[in-house]
Amino acid sequence: MIIWFTGLSGSGKTTFAKLVLKEIKKKINNFYHLDGDHFRSLMNNDLGFSLKDRDINAIRIINFVKSLDQQKINVFVSANLTSKKFRLKNKKMFKNYMEILLSVKKEILFKRDYKKVYKNKRNVVGKDIKFYTGTADIIIENNSSTKDLKKKALSIAKQLKKFKFH
Repeated sequence: MIIWFTGLSGSGKTTFAKLVLKEIKKKINNFYHLDGDHFRSLMNNDLGFSLKDRDINAIRIINFVKSLDQQKINVFVSANLTSKKFRLKNKKMFKNYMEILLSVKKEILFKRDYKKVYKNKRNVVGKDIKFYTGTADIIIENNSSTKDLKKKALSIAKQLKKFKFH
């Protein structure tokens, strides 16, 4: 099964994925967590953040995830897919696929901005590049505390345990 966590930078994709995975692993241990920032570093950070480079990175991630899926490895992906076409491609390509969107009000994101992506940078998704949200199976509002996010993660993990995994 492929579970793709998406959302704007700083929305909590990786944090939320790790919280859910911690609960899921109590029942199923066959998981790989792919973080988008870590993946870029593994690929030598050879791409920028233009829409063209983002599309190239999306293709790389999707192909890597496809390889893991073919080996019967369940994958949690916490990475942004900017383009609608790649999100729809995933839904067609992967038999067991779920997309979870972490949604945060922009004023909260701009205030959090711990990666410093919203201040003085260009080609930022949600600021300079349109962010498409229409393919999510589940939307998680992450406008409040970490404690609230943990409760939501437990709820999602409980729902996910009902699905068929490799």
